[in-house]
Amino acid sequence: MNISLDTIQLTETDLSEYSVYHSSAQELYSLTAPAKPVALFGWRDRWWLYNAASKQVNINYWLFESPDDAQTAADKGRVRLSAQTISKIGGLDSIYQPVAEEKTELGDTVWQAGANWLFVHGSFVVLVAEIGGQVPAETTLAIAKKINEKIKAIQ
Repeated sequence: MNISLDTIQLTETDLSEYSVYHSSAQELYSLTAPAKPVALFGWRDRWWLYNAASKQVNINYWLFESPDDAQTAADKGRVRLSAQTISKIGGLDSIYQPVAEEKTELGDTVWQAGANWLFVHGSFVVLVAEIGGQVPAETTLAIAKKINEKIKAIQ
């Protein structure tokens, strides 16, 4: 099977219920760059929901060579996604904390930080992140589920 970005990438049609405006896109490095594992591809789409720049959502997609590489990259890379940390016994940890899969119906491993969702599904790592505190977690989770459904459809 030939997997490409457009097989899982959300489109304006997929997000039509949010009256979106696609404000930008760019290629990304791996979450762990320059360290391994290196992503086969990485991409970010920036969307304005309800055509308002204040309701901005970034969707990051990465594909890795294997599910183990995807898991490693997400777990090691989550500390780079935010400067915010939480205190844990023995030190500090990323604000992105594990969430039970049954609560989210996303991928193999899921982390949450506020309204932001990072998940691994097979060889894919996806981050759905809102900017500015204007988009509720329910909305970003619904967007993440749309991507997860696309991933399921190609596997």
